[in-house]
Amino acid sequence: MKPEPFNLKLCTLASCLLALGLGCGKSDSDWPRGMLPPAPPTLTYHIGSPVSGLRLTDTARTTHSIEAYRGRIVVLEFWSCRSPYVEKSEKARQRLIARYGPQDMAYLAIDSNRDEYRGEIEQYLGDHRSSYPVVADDHGMVARRFNAKRTPQVVVLDRGGVVRYIGGLCSDDEWAKSEVERADWLEPALDALLAGRSPDPSTRPPKGNKIRMLPSP
Repeated sequence: MKPEPFNLKLCTLASCLLALGLGCGKSDSDWPRGMLPPAPPTLTYHIGSPVSGLRLTDTARTTHSIEAYRGRIVVLEFWSCRSPYVEKSEKARQRLIARYGPQDMAYLAIDSNRDEYRGEIEQYLGDHRSSYPVVADDHGMVARRFNAKRTPQVVVLDRGGVVRYIGGLCSDDEWAKSEVERADWLEPALDALLAGRSPDPSTRPPKGNKIRMLPSP
């Protein structure tokens, strides 16, 4: 048998190491993980920044483009199926969607954790009877653009796609309860936007678990 060229062996070894580094022990077809990392983000969004160009795929393999939500208020929540804080606030999340969804609010959960996969996410959604989409933020590029560090942490866009609120879901008083009942920081921000005003304050400190992102390429 003719031996493989040395450079081919190196490529094969590199591919194996890349797969291990990206956590590809589970099938890539199971969740949009394992792609080569894109270039680092060159733009960081702040209050007042217009957001465009975000295209993310959910567990049902539906692609969500941020431009498709123009004309609606959008809540982007950095989320994790393994976060005790996310689970503790699930009731408040469902209440929020039920109240504001009919008022032209769109909600997307963003999973930026390197080691969470479709099966366990769908298990969480099924166990909690949650109907919202969870999209994959491969390599944490969206989290980095919004400087998101924790789950849960929210970003709210107005009807024109401009960032109007960044930060925590609720107050320390709510977190002190055995189960969070209301997103008492986020709801006033949404009420203000629905009334045509800017949220005040526009930022709040998030509380939750640290996002487990891949290292920045």
